Order: sequence, then C-alpha cells, then structure tokens
Amino acid sequence: MIYENEMKNILYPFKGAIMKGNAVFMNHCHQEVEIIVIRSGRLKVSCEEEFLMQAGDICIIPPFRNHSIAKGSEDCERLVIQFDLKIMGTWTKDEEDWIWIQNELNKLDMYSGHWAAGTRDKIREILEAMYAEYLKKDYVWHLSVKTLVNSLILISLREMSRVKEKSVNKQLSKMKDILEYVALHYCEEIKLQSCADAVGFNPSYLSRFFSERMGVTFQEYIKKLRLEKAKWLLLTEKMLITEICYKSGFQDVKTFNKLFKKEYGVCPTVFRKNAELTE
Repeated sequence: MIYENEMKNILYPFKGAIMKGNAVFMNHCHQEVEIIVIRSGRLKVSCEEEFLMQAGDICIIPPFRNHSIAKGSEDCERLVIQFDLKIMGTWTKDEEDWIWIQNELNKLDMYSGHWAAGTRDKIREILEAMYAEYLKKDYVWHLSVKTLVNSLILISLREMSRVKEKSVNKQLSKMKDILEYVALHYCEEIKLQSCADAVGFNPSYLSRFFSERMGVTFQEYIKKLRLEKAKWLLLTEKMLITEICYKSGFQDVKTFNKLFKKEYGVCPTVFRKNAELTE
C-alpha cells in the first residue's frame, strides 16, 4: 500500500495521489470533497450504502459525509482526489456559496454505477485532467484546477440523478453535528466539554450518547481518528515522524509511537518502510 505521488503540503486546498494496495480506513468524515477513481482491482467503500467498486468506477464523497474504506484486492489501484469547495470562489454577494453547493451535492447519487455512461466518461476525463495539472504544476495550474473543479460540480448538478430525501431523526442529526465538530477540531486539544457546548448537550449525556451509537468512547474515537490521520500522512507525505505526530493532533512523540504500534503492530517508521516495499 503506497501512494505513488505524495500529497503536497501546500496552502492551495487540492490534493491528488495514486494509491496502490488495500489500506483500510475507518468510518470518518472531513470537510473536503473526496473522490475515488478505481483504475484496477476492487475496493469496498461504505458511504451511507456499500459499494464494491471495480475498474472504471467513481465515487464522489461530499464534505462531512461519513465513509469508510474496507480492504480491497491486492491489485487495487485508485486515484484519490481531495479538495475544499472554497476553491470554487463565489458568484454572488454571499461569500459562502460553497455551503449551497455542499447541500446540493448531498442530494445527488454520487456513485458512477448509477450514472449515464456519458456522464461517467466526462467526470473521469475531468478528474484525470485535474491530477495531471496537480502533478505538472505548470504556470497558473491553480487556475486550471479551479476551472476543472467548477466543471465537475456543474456536470454533477446538471446530470446526476437525485436521491430520495431521507427523514433524519433528531438523534441522527445530533450525531452528525458531533462528528462534524470532531472532524474540524480533532487536531486541536479537543475536550468533551467544548463539543458538548457546540452541539447543546450536557457533557455526561454526550459521553453516553456517543458511546452507545459509535461503540467507542468519545476520546477513543478521537485517538483512532488521529492515528488514521497519521497513517494517511505516512502513506502520502515525506514528513518527519515528529511533524506527522503534531499534524495528526498528538502532543508527544513518545506517546504517538506507543499508540501507533499498539494499533497497527509496528512503529510509524517501520509502517512507512513496509509500505514502500510494496511499491
């Protein structure tokens, strides 16, 4: 399991990589759009429903949509693209047009197995062009990527079918609010109290509520999320282990190494070396 091209740590909120192998990622969400394009092999993706993706398939995951990656086939190779919707810019006096786009994307069927063939081909062509621009980084590549992102969103909104809106009960809505808060703040010194204040819960009630629905405690979930972030960075960046430790939300390298080894069976350095051997 190795990313052929590391995701650059740059200020522009767009990343792209080719991932080989069958690395697993737990159920989580984040503020970026994530797009998976299968180039070969098979991969099981869970995003409200479960898909067994095969070569040619595409899955677009909107911001803050809970999703997980199960173990794929050994020959699995996929293009992964992430970007923040804010790079689209604005077209009205409202500086938060991206929020409207985010809400609209959540109404669409984002799995290519349900799209028209023509739509799938256009989307794939745009994604490959995005990745090519990201790799080459020619003059004004940022402008090219922005243009391609806007084209992607336009085609999605105009050509993808809408899914039936599901009634969401108050408890599920609150759980979504909690996970969104954690996704935005897990790299900080996040506390149960601050999350409870944000979602309007009593801390003790939030602790019980979270454990009952997620099967782990609030702090255990944050720890696992940080470890998954560290795993992602080890596979996609050429940072020092110390830098990865802090960028994943850990405050102490010794504790980070200990927790990582307990979770994955090897220390971060060995994990990275093993991944490189599979290239």
